[in-house]
Amino acid sequence: SCPEGYTMRFGICYKAFDTRKSFFHATAACGEDGGTLAMPRDAETNAFLISLYKSVSDKERDFLFGLHDQRKEGSFEWVDGSALGTYNSWYPGEPDNHWGEDCVRYRRSFGDKWNDVICDWQSGFIC
Repeated sequence: SCPEGYTMRFGICYKAFDTRKSFFHATAACGEDGGTLAMPRDAETNAFLISLYKSVSDKERDFLFGLHDQRKEGSFEWVDGSALGTYNSWYPGEPDNHWGEDCVRYRRSFGDKWNDVICDWQSGFIC
């Protein structure tokens, strides 16, 4: 079973938080519930996470998830240390590392596609 407020999908519990936090603080918040930032490794999970955050926020809020290239620029990895792999949903022209962006979010104004963002930028997030 999942912690309160979480939804199970493919055996994993997820929750979208309509609270603005940095990647670091979002990671800590997920950890308090015994989890990590969400890792949409396939199209089905990606679509589910988009519907999940739209259910908690009707605003143009962007949502962080568990992908970054903080260790090596351009080498994206999930928060569990595994490589990005073959699936991605980048917006055309992303990731662009504009201003040294090492973390990743869903960007509403980009049609919910992935966009790299400065890790200190505060967004909603998905555990």
